[in-house]
Amino acid sequence: MNDLNDKLEERWQQRRKKGYNWTRLIVLVVILIAVIYGMNMLKKMGTNTIEPMAEVQDSTAVIIPEPNP
Repeated sequence: MNDLNDKLEERWQQRRKKGYNWTRLIVLVVILIAVIYGMNMLKKMGTNTIEPMAEVQDSTAVIIPEPNP
């Protein structure tokens, strides 16, 4: 019975050690920060409205002059 308890205790300790993987946690936090930063950059680029330098004119439009009173 003691061996079974020791084996269960050892497995529990090994699982806890795997859960405390600091390098994985740091990498995931860095990736999260990069994703948030990228989303903010895309948001800024989407709200940047640049006015066009040229106007589009319809060359087939017929301009009717206003009558003189």
